[in-house]
Amino acid sequence: MLTKTALLSLLAACTASASPIDADLEARQSCPQIHIFGNQIYQKISKMVLTIVKGARETTAPPGYGSAGTVVNLILNAYPGSTAEVLNYPASGSNPTYSQSVATGTQNVCNQVSSYASRCPNSKLVLVGYSQGSEIFDNALCGGGDPNQGLSSTCSIARYNIKAAIFMGDPRFRAGAPYNVGSCAAGGFDARPAGQYCGNFNSAIKSYCDASDPYCCNGNNAQTHQGYGQEYGQAALSFVRSKLG
Repeated sequence: MLTKTALLSLLAACTASASPIDADLEARQSCPQIHIFGNQIYQKISKMVLTIVKGARETTAPPGYGSAGTVVNLILNAYPGSTAEVLNYPASGSNPTYSQSVATGTQNVCNQVSSYASRCPNSKLVLVGYSQGSEIFDNALCGGGDPNQGLSSTCSIARYNIKAAIFMGDPRFRAGAPYNVGSCAAGGFDARPAGQYCGNFNSAIKSYCDASDPYCCNGNNAQTHQGYGQEYGQAALSFVRSKLG
């Protein structure tokens, strides 16, 4: 017969061996079905402040979702129990420089998405980016580097469970991409090379840009750049719904 001391020792050993499994199970049980990354934008002209949804905000916007928040909130309200997080990056155009901000932001996209996916591999992920926030999601999801910002290659989030991506006012916008929406027939100030799109994720993206936008297109009305959430928010939600089921 086992002594009381032996029984306690056996119980402790079993508990210790089960703890990592229990912790992992508990973590996965707390994972939502849908998780959103959002960010905000950078406004390049006349130092105007713009905002971008993870979510990622636009350049010079304060920490938070920025303009991307419109779409992030629409998705959260449409899917009770879903969660969202802000993509952390400088969203800067001067200090640090725009190129430095893009490089940091692109890497942070990979870091945050990878970290979340390792904890919740079955959660459906949605990206919502605005302006510079779109650029860093575009870089990490579609690859091909960002040569104008000094990136010959970028890290990748393509292997994760990303179901939909919304880009609004993306400086990497290029007319002709199969996922484009809006009136722009040109490209942004950091447009992708002609014919370089997003491969297997072409059908998971909608990229919104209108002709009068001076950042994602070649227009001269900065206010256009700020209005995509209002103009296309419901359409973006409908697209996300079609991808999430």
